Amino acid sequence: MDIQNRLQANHDKLLETYHANIEDILNLQDTLIHDILPSVNDELQLGPDAAEWAKQWLCDTSSIFRISRRNKFTNSFALESIRKNLIWRLSSLWNTVPLAPMANVHCLPNDVRDPFGRPILVIGTTPMVQSPEESRRLIIALFEQLRIHLTCLHERSTNGDDLPLQYVVLVDLKGLSMQSIDIDLMSWMLREVVPRFPGMLAGVFMLNYSWIHSGMWAIVKRLLPESALSRVFFPSQAELARYFTPSALPEDYGGSLPCLTHLEDPLAMVYALTALPASVVAEGRRQSADSSPSPFLPPVPSIATISPTSLLNPFFGYPVSSSTSRSSLSLHHGRRRKRDLAQTLALLFWIRWKKHITFGLFILTCLLVIRLNGRRLGRIINDIARSRAFFLLRAHSSI
Repeated sequence: MDIQNRLQANHDKLLETYHANIEDILNLQDTLIHDILPSVNDELQLGPDAAEWAKQWLCDTSSIFRISRRNKFTNSFALESIRKNLIWRLSSLWNTVPLAPMANVHCLPNDVRDPFGRPILVIGTTPMVQSPEESRRLIIALFEQLRIHLTCLHERSTNGDDLPLQYVVLVDLKGLSMQSIDIDLMSWMLREVVPRFPGMLAGVFMLNYSWIHSGMWAIVKRLLPESALSRVFFPSQAELARYFTPSALPEDYGGSLPCLTHLEDPLAMVYALTALPASVVAEGRRQSADSSPSPFLPPVPSIATISPTSLLNPFFGYPVSSSTSRSSLSLHHGRRRKRDLAQTLALLFWIRWKKHITFGLFILTCLLVIRLNGRRLGRIINDIARSRAFFLLRAHSSI
């Protein structure tokens, strides 16, 4: 079975399962919100924002569907799994500092999909330079951003036969080496993170694969279950273009779209959304539901004035501008200018050290004043001494 037929069969089967179980999923969500959430709230003594944030996740029908599917739609198992997941989310994701999308992960624009309406991710294989702990935080934040983005697409969809429940992923192996593979980090991700965000990947396309990577693949595939291995493909350039068509591929991979660095990334908007309080997001969703039958994202504060140093800026260090029609951020000058980065670094240096610099300047000023006054005082003392010697000399001469 070729790539197209296999992915179409999986897509049709998933949609059939979704429509067959949607009533049970909605009933399950009702139980979660009215029974499980109050129980967790009492157990953990959640505040209003935390409780609202937890409820938003329980209202995510596509996520609850994927977890239930993983548990064979057995209610008792699904309820226990979701409850454990909720407690993990409150300890690992709630009230944490929002992290910008990883630099080597790009989501193609929302109107660019695979033949079955699934959004497309492009992942580079550049090594992570952060510490192991920071890398883990980035991976968890990335999965949460992907979940939110997929949920927004799902809520916006009006075609029951084209519900986006999963991603297709292009993994660019160019530049990958054995030294850059962190087996421990990958094992942790597959063991601790993927089970908490199940069923989000429909297929993975390995690009620029060569014999150099065969040894690395032999190691990695031992970490993957058989069900995951069946969704990994190694297409030629012709097979890639035949499945996606050039209109759904960036220029980097032989398509007609602009190169990745010039394409808007919906994850930037998701990142801005995760920085908002849960109560603001909930109110935005309610207002959007009242005014539009198919909202994509709740209203957020204007992003046209985001500064280069804002946590909401996905191009941290550079000025950005926004398009209200696309609700996206882009570089204000179309590229990363060194002068903008230098200005931002100078500003950050001043913000970080201004107290020390001010105190140092104050001490230096005091020392200069003391030195100048010391010289002046020295001259006065010398003048007094000379005057005293002069009078003593005249008195002695008179005697």
